[in-house]
Amino acid sequence: MKMGKLDAPDTHYVSGAEGWLELGDFESALAELDLVSENCREYFDVQQVRWHIHNRMEDWETCLVISLRMIESNPEMPQGWINHGNGLFYMRRYQEAYDALAPVFKRFPHDEAIPYNLACYKCQSGDLDAAREWLERALKVGDSKRVGKMAATDPDLMPLWKTGVTIN
Repeated sequence: MKMGKLDAPDTHYVSGAEGWLELGDFESALAELDLVSENCREYFDVQQVRWHIHNRMEDWETCLVISLRMIESNPEMPQGWINHGNGLFYMRRYQEAYDALAPVFKRFPHDEAIPYNLACYKCQSGDLDAAREWLERALKVGDSKRVGKMAATDPDLMPLWKTGVTIN
């Protein structure tokens, strides 16, 4: 997988796939990605869109395969790691998701999505103290107002709020 720059018409196919994804037509979205030049299909951005399509299809196994390819080809990009953790999370493999993503926080300490997702993983696995700690890290790393607003309505964090926990 490469980080290459896409040119027309491939950029149009990727945009088309994103449009079909937004409309909920996953088959058309995947068909649009199949139009991308063969030498560009493994580009990171193309695989990211492909991951999101399979995510919306709830095809978690394929999400894991795509995310592992993203990690293997571009380990310096946090999104592959995040996608992998989320794929495991959606399969309710919370501890595996945590174990896959937690070590990555040291590599990407300024990416708020990592501690935020770790908070969700811990919350869903029942470790509310760890969930609170990870959420506090996400608030410190990112825009605290935006992260706090997102967290307040995130169903994955509801067990935390039901205990009356407040975040500093």
